[in-house]
Amino acid sequence: MGFATVGAAGLDSSEVQAVVTILEELSSETGDTVFYDEEAADEWFLIDDESSKRIPAAGFTRRAWKEAFDQTMTGFIASIPRSELEEMMEEFVNRIGEITNMTPEQKQEAADALRADIGKLDAIRERGAPYQDVVSPYAQRLRKIALEN
Repeated sequence: MGFATVGAAGLDSSEVQAVVTILEELSSETGDTVFYDEEAADEWFLIDDESSKRIPAAGFTRRAWKEAFDQTMTGFIASIPRSELEEMMEEFVNRIGEITNMTPEQKQEAADALRADIGKLDAIRERGAPYQDVVSPYAQRLRKIALEN
């Protein structure tokens, strides 16, 4: 029928596509992996502002970019099965254990901190659940720049 898929708070597939495309291009230019935290949208906005200015060219204000970025990334995180997230955290823990310049106590503290982050991921996944359906068609592209980069 020609209608865009609309998620909660009006996030639609065209916004997700624009966010993903911009992030792919910026990630390629910088060599940086796309990540999510409370400041990430602003950091990517500043990176873009110093280079290509793709974000405003795509019609986003700084505030609209933050909202679309946050909804896209939390929707993406919500789309990753919890078991896969736990497996990734365990891989991080194992990598920490391989670092030779850390004492066993430091390794244990780092591993405990990473395991505690699963609770934070659960909260992010909950916030992203309303956007999961609109973001899921872009999950493979996001996976490449956020998890495999």
